Amino acid sequence: MYRKNCDKCYRPSFSSNELGKWICPICQNDLTEYPFFDAITFEQIHINYSFKKVMKSYTTQYYDRSQNK
Repeated sequence: MYRKNCDKCYRPSFSSNELGKWICPICQNDLTEYPFFDAITFEQIHINYSFKKVMKSYTTQYYDRSQNK
């Protein structure tokens, strides 16, 4: 579980997904580029995945393998 803190309304926002757009449920502020924190320990988690890189990795890992057969 991940947590991001909104600097507009000063409320925490929680999610179990680290990819995709992250909108504050209170004030609708875009938190996508804000740092992740562990929801329990409040330690910062360094996750900066590029969606294109993730998709390329996925398609390379699974799509290319199926073409070789």
